[in-house]
Amino acid sequence: MRRYLIFIGIAVMCLSTAGECRKAMDYKYPLWLTNSSEQEIMIYINNNGTVLDPIYPDTTITKSIKHISKPIPQDFIFRPGEKEIFVESSGPWEEKRRGIDTLSLVIFSVDTLEKYPWEIIREDYMILQRYDLSMSDLRKLDYSIAYPPTEAMRNMKMWPRYGE
Repeated sequence: MRRYLIFIGIAVMCLSTAGECRKAMDYKYPLWLTNSSEQEIMIYINNNGTVLDPIYPDTTITKSIKHISKPIPQDFIFRPGEKEIFVESSGPWEEKRRGIDTLSLVIFSVDTLEKYPWEIIREDYMILQRYDLSMSDLRKLDYSIAYPPTEAMRNMKMWPRYGE
């Protein structure tokens, strides 16, 4: 009888902690974008690790989205006043980006993306904003990025610079 109770106790402990492990494995690590401008925008991780992506400090615009469909899919558009998740990671960003401290994010006007060919956008650097954020910057921002940049972002790397 005593062995039976010990077995039941161990089984209950295993089942209760298994649920906690499952919850931790299911957790997503989002990056948020708040669009405080008056135009529709799209954001892209410029150095997301594809073969065609530049490696920071190279800030040329990636070649990997040259075949973006037009009109821009609604799921990619951030409307004025919206705050939405734009990408999620299955693990902490510091682990996902191990060895690459800077996340280069480019914000485009949807209007520009729909009017001009990708080659022209790339060559003429037709972007609204580029953020080159370190993992420390992302933590300070609580993984929430804003366009236009906020006061909290003033000392972070970006082009054009804050206030210009």
